[in-house]
Amino acid sequence: MDAGNNSETNDMKFRIVYDGPALETHEMNVRDLAPALLSLSDALEEAGKTLYGNKTVVSVKVNASFKAGSFGIDLVASSTSWFKQAVDFLSGDSATAAANLIAFIGLCPGSKEKICKGLIQLIKWIGPRKIKKLHNLPDSNIEVFVDDESEIYDSNVIELYKNIKLRSSLQEVISKPLEQEGIDSFASTVDDGLTFMTINKQEAHYFKVNLPAESIISEYTVEKALQIKNISFNEGSRWRFSDGASSFLAEIKDQKFISDIDNNTLNFSKGDMLLVDLKVTQYMIGDAIKTIFEIEHVKKQLNPQRQIDLPFE
Repeated sequence: MDAGNNSETNDMKFRIVYDGPALETHEMNVRDLAPALLSLSDALEEAGKTLYGNKTVVSVKVNASFKAGSFGIDLVASSTSWFKQAVDFLSGDSATAAANLIAFIGLCPGSKEKICKGLIQLIKWIGPRKIKKLHNLPDSNIEVFVDDESEIYDSNVIELYKNIKLRSSLQEVISKPLEQEGIDSFASTVDDGLTFMTINKQEAHYFKVNLPAESIISEYTVEKALQIKNISFNEGSRWRFSDGASSFLAEIKDQKFISDIDNNTLNFSKGDMLLVDLKVTQYMIGDAIKTIFEIEHVKKQLNPQRQIDLPFE
């Protein structure tokens, strides 16, 4: 990956290379390549947000290049709105800030001497082991302890390591393609064409991410009238309901109600409603929220089309 910059456009040029016998014809399956490139773009964008805030805008342009037995991709990372923040943050010019963003990920050496090991280098060094402890040092550095060893990394690299979205994107760039037969390595090269870093098949496993376990952040039960939108009689299936504001799927846990359906003692018509005790549980998965709906008890079946108010005075 050639690493360079354009001071007028704030572009950062770099190259990644997939290598192996399957690539001797300089061809790579688009099913492998397209997700990898999209994920690399996601990784750069997420890294920018982590280091410089939510105003980061990163776009990546692609130009394929070829070398015997490999498939190289020339990339240009263009950034706009975050450069003033980056300059202030890194105390350098815009081109330096762009280079440092790529360096923090670990795809090329940084313009600052202290940025010589990025996220990729950290993951490779940790390997299948676990971090034992972190020790804050002066000058925004952190000493990372694994087993009886320790290495020093910039604190920004540690922030990237903790970012689940960024780590998941790197998995798509590195681990997934190297799972394919005949693709043996992923590498980046620098200006002189020399390889800056290489990841082989065994090391690629280190980049796989175990998603964090779901944790409940909200749970409550409320009485609600729901209109039936879609019915499923398969065991364990969910019905689709509307509460008048939104449509959602819910699993019915009321065994008596299910038994009545099985015994054909209940029938449904268009527009039927149910008055129910609805349990709503919200989970946090990484930085996303998932909501689960369950009907604990069906109190009453309503059909407005069958019921007419009597004209009492």
